[in-house]
Amino acid sequence: MTTTTTPPHDKARASLQDEAVLHLQNLLRCDTQNPPGNEVIAAEYIRAALIDEGIECTLVESAPGRVNAIARLKSRRPAARPILLMGHIDVVTVERDKWERDPFGGDIIDDFVWGRGAVDMKGQVAAELAAFLAIKRSGMNLNRDIIFAAFADEEAGGAFGAGYVWKHHRDLVDAEFAVNEGGGSIPTEMAGHCFYPCLVGEKAGARLRITVRGEPGHASVPQYDTAMEKLAETMKRLHEWEPSTHLTTSVRLMLEQMAESLGGTAAQTIRKLLEQDSPSWRDLSALPFPETKKSNFRAITRNTAVPTIIRGGKQINVIPSEVTVEIDGRILPGADPEAFREDVQRALGDIAEVSFGSDKQGKGIEADPESSFFHAIKDTMRELRPDATVIPTLASGGTDAKRLPDVKVYGFFPMLPGKRIALYDTLVHGHNERLHVDDVGFGARFMYDLVARFCTS
Repeated sequence: MTTTTTPPHDKARASLQDEAVLHLQNLLRCDTQNPPGNEVIAAEYIRAALIDEGIECTLVESAPGRVNAIARLKSRRPAARPILLMGHIDVVTVERDKWERDPFGGDIIDDFVWGRGAVDMKGQVAAELAAFLAIKRSGMNLNRDIIFAAFADEEAGGAFGAGYVWKHHRDLVDAEFAVNEGGGSIPTEMAGHCFYPCLVGEKAGARLRITVRGEPGHASVPQYDTAMEKLAETMKRLHEWEPSTHLTTSVRLMLEQMAESLGGTAAQTIRKLLEQDSPSWRDLSALPFPETKKSNFRAITRNTAVPTIIRGGKQINVIPSEVTVEIDGRILPGADPEAFREDVQRALGDIAEVSFGSDKQGKGIEADPESSFFHAIKDTMRELRPDATVIPTLASGGTDAKRLPDVKVYGFFPMLPGKRIALYDTLVHGHNERLHVDDVGFGARFMYDLVARFCTS
């Protein structure tokens, strides 16, 4: 009689979904709303899960309650620098009365795990943790160290999280490549093809302040040429401003790879646009993107300036002499903040003064979209989803990636295509956040298979 045994690799992979879902439930039950953060409770849970498997875990406290959890699986004979599985364990705040379920209950209802942070991004942290533990059990012959890091404070900029760890404990997270949030979770269906975007770069913040001035006076006597009147004209000019388009390396490669997959008329349209140095938005908007994706595509092909906060006036019966508007500016990788400020000033003319806000100005980041690690991401997904194509893209917002300047960071956590994908688009920072158990499991399998492909001899 012949008996068969399950290979260690397959056995370690088999229970990934159940374990990742359990970790997600427990992480969601940790109230880590930021502010104030209190990530220590999630970090201690992660530490306990790692210690149970015989893995050491370092807790790095940047301030009372602000704790980061970091662990490492060591290669016996490392041939290259480590890779990093990273994520954040803080979440944005909730309005409890707007939720149908307890936002910190971790309940499973109709195969969805409910709770604040399920999508952003405790689901990915749980999947990475489950994969990390499974890698340990599998006995893989690693050719480089694998680091797992759960950071605090991403939702408020990362100063107490990834930024603090990099500045004070860089050796714990210094890696060649990293997997982070932001890509893969919402695959795009286009002309019968499924594309998974992988973030290889991010725009940078370039916060501006617009100031308009006029003569003050008693509000009982209407006047012309006031700060308020100038404010209206300033906002109109800003809204009508059409920044020039620029295709970064990652966006250009994204379009090239889409053309290759789509073929036909769509491919011809894309390739014709790529021949232009700075195609107009009118031309770019003709690309076959779903309408729901066009606003994001517009944002990653230009610098943007969006007004968010207005300050002016101190008394109801006084016409203010000065009004300021805070501008959330985002600039592309390679763009200069001062040149951006000058562009906005030219768009507004002399009716207003444009200066930098109080926040430090940054620069966009862009990892190599042709690196061996990116190709490993593509090859891993090709085995899991032969009908899908991974393409590089750029983030219009920011993540912890900017806090690790010497690490090539790729944002990718794939989920299964289907009707629920459109739901996820509305749940990030929204009410009733939840994540399907199959998507948690699929993401965990991807993380495990990626490491097995890229980090074994």
